[in-house]
Amino acid sequence: MYIYQKKDWPKWKWDESVVNTQLLKVVSKQAHLLGRLSVLGFDSKEKTALETGVLDVLKNSEIEGEKLVESQVRSSIAKNLGLNYDEDELLKVNETEGAVNIFIDSTRNYKNPIDSERLFDWHAALFPTGRSVGRKIEVAGYRTSKEAMQIVSGAMGKELVHYEAPPSKEVTKMMKELIKYLNIKTSEHPFIKAAIAHLWFEVIHPFEDGNGRIGRALVDKVLCEADASDLRFYSFSNTVLNNRKAYYQELNKASKGTLNITEWILWFLDILYQSIEHSESVIHSVDYKGRFWLKFSEAQLNERQLKVIKKLVDGFEGNITSSKWTRMCKCTKMTATRDINSLVQKSILIKHQSGGRSTSYALNNSF
Repeated sequence: MYIYQKKDWPKWKWDESVVNTQLLKVVSKQAHLLGRLSVLGFDSKEKTALETGVLDVLKNSEIEGEKLVESQVRSSIAKNLGLNYDEDELLKVNETEGAVNIFIDSTRNYKNPIDSERLFDWHAALFPTGRSVGRKIEVAGYRTSKEAMQIVSGAMGKELVHYEAPPSKEVTKMMKELIKYLNIKTSEHPFIKAAIAHLWFEVIHPFEDGNGRIGRALVDKVLCEADASDLRFYSFSNTVLNNRKAYYQELNKASKGTLNITEWILWFLDILYQSIEHSESVIHSVDYKGRFWLKFSEAQLNERQLKVIKKLVDGFEGNITSSKWTRMCKCTKMTATRDINSLVQKSILIKHQSGGRSTSYALNNSF
């Protein structure tokens, strides 16, 4: 028996004493993050939101096995945030536009109520051609097929049914209840509300495809309510991707369990804690980049030097050598050596090792 078949569905229950202990840890972590953000300059805060947004959109799709083009996602989000962006990337056939539009609407417009039409718009944005993996699907509307909506794995003839969603004829009624819950002020903390809403949506599975991505977009909306901000500074989807197997296991377990969803909420809160913790590294990276470019803002760099330095600042693994420079810039070794020596003279690069062919260089981080 699935959870939606229980007599009291959807009267959710949880052990408050157990959940509140974990909730306090997450709220404390959130407060620390928001406190740190409050002392950042406007520019650094916006750039942190950009990096988080790019991460969230990329990972939300990657969870479902879809790889988006990072440069296109970055340019699209930057444009929406009013930051500098690469116009050439936006002129390309941009398969990321739908995913970005959902992210922007769920966060920048988090104060707006959810309704069916808004969810249909999100669904249409994900599937602008009306097809998914080469097959035609119902778009911008709840599923209506009389066939059972099943989540299966395994080879044909040996399929394993992990979950069977409610019949299509019950979806509209169930979604009305969920939407009502999302739009009213409830007594539980928004973090718990996000956990309930996500499970509730995934149990209903209202669309033929795209349920995971839209369900996580709803999480982003509720998290914006929790932070009282239309900017995201920690990514739920990124942490879910890092715990993808456990994510599906927990959803599967909860969908077949009782209406006491204490275990699901605890797992969800732990994911949020990890998400907020990871944001510390994003803030550090943005701060580092800002200080680096400020220190060397007046340095005259050619196109090759700028290309390599950007890669190093963005986290290129390992140090740079003349051989690597030659490959990256498609230039001669003589040109590479001249470029590197010029950067050493400007104190942008420092020699990491001495001696012949093994000589490598690293960024000068003494600032």
